[in-house]
Amino acid sequence: MPAKRSSNAAKRGTRSDRSTLSKGLTPVQNDIIGVVLAVLAIALFVSVLVPTSAVVTHATGHALRLCFGTGAPLFPIALFVIAMTFFMRNEGSISTRIATGLVLDVLAALALISLNFPGAEANPQSLLYAANLEAAGGYVGGGIALLLLQLLGRIVGNIFLCGVLIAGIVVCGFSISDMVMRASGHLDDLREEHRLRKEERLAKQEETSWDEGDAAPQNKRGRKDSRRPSLFDETGEGKTTFIGDRKTSVLRRRAQKFEEDEAREDAGDAPTSLLDKAKTTLLAQDTHAEKNDSGSLDTQTSEKTRKKPGSRKQKHDVPDFLANPDALKRPGDDDSTYELPPFSLLKTNANSGKSAVSQDELEATAQRLQSTLEEFGLSSQVVGWVSGPSVTTFKISMGEGERVNKITNLEDDIALSLAAKSVRIFAPIPGTSLVGIEIPNEKSQAVNLADVLPYAKGGPLECAFGRDSEGKPIVVDLASLPHLLVAGTTGSGKSVLLNAIVMSMLMRTTPEQVRLIMVDPKRVEFTGYAGLPHLYVPVVTEPRQAASALQWGVTEMERRLKVFEHYKVREIKTYNRNVDGGKYADMENPPKHMPYFVIVIDELADLMMVAGKDVESSIVRIAQLGRAAGIHLIVATQRPSADVVTGLIRANIDNRVALSVDNSINSRIILDQKGAEQLLGRGDMLVKLRGSKPKRAQGCWVSDEEIEQTVKYIREQRTAEYHDNILTVAVPSQVDGGASAGASREDDPLIWEAARIIVDSQLGSTSSLQRALSVGYARAGRIMDMLEAKGVVGPANGSKPREVLIDKDALEELKVQDAAYKEVE
Repeated sequence: MPAKRSSNAAKRGTRSDRSTLSKGLTPVQNDIIGVVLAVLAIALFVSVLVPTSAVVTHATGHALRLCFGTGAPLFPIALFVIAMTFFMRNEGSISTRIATGLVLDVLAALALISLNFPGAEANPQSLLYAANLEAAGGYVGGGIALLLLQLLGRIVGNIFLCGVLIAGIVVCGFSISDMVMRASGHLDDLREEHRLRKEERLAKQEETSWDEGDAAPQNKRGRKDSRRPSLFDETGEGKTTFIGDRKTSVLRRRAQKFEEDEAREDAGDAPTSLLDKAKTTLLAQDTHAEKNDSGSLDTQTSEKTRKKPGSRKQKHDVPDFLANPDALKRPGDDDSTYELPPFSLLKTNANSGKSAVSQDELEATAQRLQSTLEEFGLSSQVVGWVSGPSVTTFKISMGEGERVNKITNLEDDIALSLAAKSVRIFAPIPGTSLVGIEIPNEKSQAVNLADVLPYAKGGPLECAFGRDSEGKPIVVDLASLPHLLVAGTTGSGKSVLLNAIVMSMLMRTTPEQVRLIMVDPKRVEFTGYAGLPHLYVPVVTEPRQAASALQWGVTEMERRLKVFEHYKVREIKTYNRNVDGGKYADMENPPKHMPYFVIVIDELADLMMVAGKDVESSIVRIAQLGRAAGIHLIVATQRPSADVVTGLIRANIDNRVALSVDNSINSRIILDQKGAEQLLGRGDMLVKLRGSKPKRAQGCWVSDEEIEQTVKYIREQRTAEYHDNILTVAVPSQVDGGASAGASREDDPLIWEAARIIVDSQLGSTSSLQRALSVGYARAGRIMDMLEAKGVVGPANGSKPREVLIDKDALEELKVQDAAYKEVE
C-alpha cells in the first residue's frame, strides 16, 4: 500500500508539473511535427547503420558517429520516442520532465562507453583522438568521460554515471520501489512453492503408509495422529474441496491457511484429528435433527462422500433410517384403523446427495475460474468449492481493497468464459467472509422424494423440499412457516414441487390429521388426487368456487379462534393435545379433534383475473391469522407480476420459493432481489424463508406413477367425504371488515322462514316474499339482501327473480352452521 500511494503521488506530480513542448499547438500541428520528427529519426537511424555512397546520408552518418561514437543509434531512437509523444494527445504531449530523463540517459550511456574504453584511464586525452571517436562515445561521451577522469577517477566516475542513468529512468516515470517489491514477491512465491512441495511429498508418503496398513504417524509429542493430512478437504467428510494442482501454489497456500486457522480455533476441547472432528459434527447434527421440531429450514447432515485426489475413497455408514425408512415414527402411526403408505411405493436414488461431476472436472473448472478473475485484473483467489446435485459453489477470497461488485459485475463474462448456462454470485457465504460463485454442473443428479422424506421427523406438516447446493436435505415445517408463496415459469418445476409437498403429507398423516383443499384452475395438475380421502372438497377448478372455498376458510379460521378463546388455548396444537388427552371429556358436549387445513392453489393468476378482490382479501386474512387456527396456504403462480402477487399478499406471506423466472423484475417481486432469472429450471430453485437469505436447492422429483400408486393405496382404506356446500354457500365471515358479521348478529327474525319459502318455491322474488310474509316491500328487500349474503340467492337481476343457489338439504346445513357460529360467538 505505501508503494501504491507513492506511485500515485508520483503520477500526480508528473501531471502537475507537465510543461509540453508543443504548448499552444493545434492537433493538426502536433501530428505534422510528430510525422516530421519520426521520419527524421528513421532517416538518421538508417544513415548511422547502413553504409551508403550518397553524399548527404554519408555525411550525416559520419557526423553522428563523430559526435556520439558507438552510441550514435541512441540519438535517433530518442528522437523517435519524442516524435511518438506528439501523437499521444489523450495522455498529453511530451513533458520537459520526460525529455530531461531521456537526455540524462543518453549522455550517461555515452559517457560510460568512453569511460570504460581501453587505455582511457592511462591517457584520457586519447578519447578525443580521431581514431578513437567512433569506437568510443564520440566527442560528447569523450568530453564527459575526460572531465570525470580528471575529477573523480574511473571507478567513482562509473558509479556516478550509473546513478545518473538510474535517475534518468526514474525521471521518465519508472518506479524503482515497485520493481523491488515485485521481485521480492516473486522470491517469496518461490520459497513458498519449495516449502509446499516438500510438505506435499511428506503428505503423500504418510497417505501411502496409511493405505498400506502401516501404523498411523506420530506427532511431535509421540501420540498417534489418526488424521490424514491433506490440503483438499476441510473436515475429511468431503464437504469442502481445496485445489491441489502444483501449478496453483497460491491456492494451495490459502487452503493450508484455512486448515491451520480452523485447527487453531478448535485447539483444546476439540477432537485431535480432522476425521474425529467430522464424526463429532455428524453426531451433533443428527442429534439436532432428531430434536428439531420447529422445522423452519432444516438441513441435516448429508450421507454423501467424495473421493479426494490422491487418496482412497472414504467410507461412511448410511443412517439406519435411510436403510429402513418404514421403521421411522410417523405422525399417522398412532391411528390403528389406518395404515400409512409404505416407502416402497417411492423410487430412490442412492447418489442423490452426491455430485455427478468428478473431482478432476471440478478442479479444471476452478482453474478456468481463477484464470478468468486474473484476466479481468482481480487479485481474488479461488480457495475451495462445494459441489451439490445441480450446481457447484466456488469459494472466493477477495483481494485486499477489492469491492464485491467488481466480481458481481462479471457474471456474464464468467458464464461466457466457462461456457456455463448461467452464473449466480452472492456474498457473503453464510458464516464466512468469502464470496460464492454458483456454476451449473455439466451433469445434474436426480433428487427423489424418497431420498429426502425420511429426514422429516417432526410434526404432521413437515415436508420434503429437496437438497441444497451442498447435497444436504431440506425439510420445511408448514406449521411454523406458516404459509408459502411459490413462483416459476412453465417447465421450472413448480407443479412438481407442489406434488412433493402434498405427497409428503400423504405419506405421513391420516385424513383425520390433515385435510386438503386443492385449487387447480388449469384442471390437469391435481387430477391424480381425485377421490383422495384427505380432500375436504373435490379438486376445485372454477375460480368462483375457489373464491367461495377461500371465504369459507376465513370463516372456519374465525370459528376456530373463537373456540380457542372459549377453551383458553392459544393454538391448534395445544387444543388437540388437550382433546386427545381427555381434558374436556367431562363436558356435556366435548369438543372434537381439529385437523390441519392446507389450501393449495396451483395458479393464482387465473383466480385474480376472475375474482381478484375476493381472493386477495381471503388470502390476506388467512395469512394474518391462519397459523394459530391450523389453516395454511400454499400459493403458486407462473406469472409473478405485480397485479397477481399484490403488495398485500407479499407483505403477509414472507416465505417464498422461486424457481426459474423470465426476468429480474419477476425475481424481485417473489424474492425482493434478483437471482431467480439465472436458475436452470427443472427443479432448480431458491428457498427464502423468514429472516434468512435465499438458499439454492434442487427440488424433489415425484413421478405421476408414484402419485397414482400412493393415492390408490390410500383410497383402498378410506372413502372420500366431500363438503361440496362450501363451494356455493357464502358462510358468515368478517372478510369485509366486520360488515357481514354485524349483519349476521342483526338477522331479521323471519330470515329462515323466508329462506324456506324461497327454496321450496325456487323463486327468488321480493314481491312474492312480501306477500308470503305479510311484510312491507322495504323489509322484504332487506331480507332478500341478507339471503344473498348467506349464499341462498344470487344477486339482483333487474326485474327478473333472483336465482336460488341451494336446495333444502343445503339450507338445513347452513342453518346448523350459522347456529354453531353464533353459539361460539
